[in-house]
Amino acid sequence: MAAPARARYGLRRPMPSDPGAPPDDRSLFPSFDGPAGFDRIRADLEAFRPAVLAVCQRHGLATSGLSAFAHGTNVVVSNDAGQIIKLFPPFLRHQFEAERLSLARFHGEVPATTPELLQEAELDGWPYLVMSRLPGRPLEEVWPALGDAERVEALARIGEIMRAAHALSTEGLESIDLGWDAFVEHQIAGCEGRHRRMGLPGHLVSQLPSYLESARPLLPRSVVPVLLTGEYTPENLLATRTGERWSVTGMIDFADACLGPREYDLLGPCLFLAAGSADLQRAFLCSYGYPTTDLTPALSRKLMALSLLHRYSNLRFQLRMDGWESQVSSLTELEQRIWPFSA
Repeated sequence: MAAPARARYGLRRPMPSDPGAPPDDRSLFPSFDGPAGFDRIRADLEAFRPAVLAVCQRHGLATSGLSAFAHGTNVVVSNDAGQIIKLFPPFLRHQFEAERLSLARFHGEVPATTPELLQEAELDGWPYLVMSRLPGRPLEEVWPALGDAERVEALARIGEIMRAAHALSTEGLESIDLGWDAFVEHQIAGCEGRHRRMGLPGHLVSQLPSYLESARPLLPRSVVPVLLTGEYTPENLLATRTGERWSVTGMIDFADACLGPREYDLLGPCLFLAAGSADLQRAFLCSYGYPTTDLTPALSRKLMALSLLHRYSNLRFQLRMDGWESQVSSLTELEQRIWPFSA
């Protein structure tokens, strides 16, 4: 199916008798004070109901069963007809561009279901997408109930999906290129300040300059970029159940998609799902394409450095290893605990 034509619309005011019409005496979008103010209200369906109803009216979408998602960065609303409406505030227009481009590129081209892009348009300066809703539950919800074999299988599956995604053409996606070499230097310069704000233990923050300097020769440079989602996290991977077994079958949320080095995408599964387990790290990385002989301390150091330099790095939230903050005395020790590869 061809990508839908992008459009700009003026809202047609419905007759007052239309039960799905947004009231004429209020703005389609609520007011808020900057990004922080938006984040406080983005999951409030009533605040965005007029805009959601306007989008439904425009495209003939069902208005029954409207429900807002609590997680995420933008306004995401589902209906009873299996459709998702995603509204992007003007200051996150770059995320709209990233998601609309990557949705079209991923759909039908990777061994996992991805949403079908149905509409892309703009309403009162807010870009939005309409897409299909996928079956399944977030892997985050089912992970605690999975046995060891199912976890190994899930990580191997994620590796297969990622390998296929990274093989896709990047032609026409230049507008979402990270500009890696300049980007990574910017991240190095701001790394210590970021992690201090994120609450990384002080003794680890003080080690960041020397640790990153030791990792510099290992960082990707002048790469041939691949299409990254930056979101291979359990919140954005969907699992379905067949009989007694769960399997990873879908992925969602491509607002952070970009072009960059392939290693940048490895971090989500490594930190959220496989941290501290040699078996899970091996299942994921080998399925992605690493030979076992490449699972070395040098790879651990590279991935740890990239984790610290990620634009959304926050190890206190992302690293799923109980008690690590009080148990490690150095970044090197932390690296070795996350990726327990032998020399």
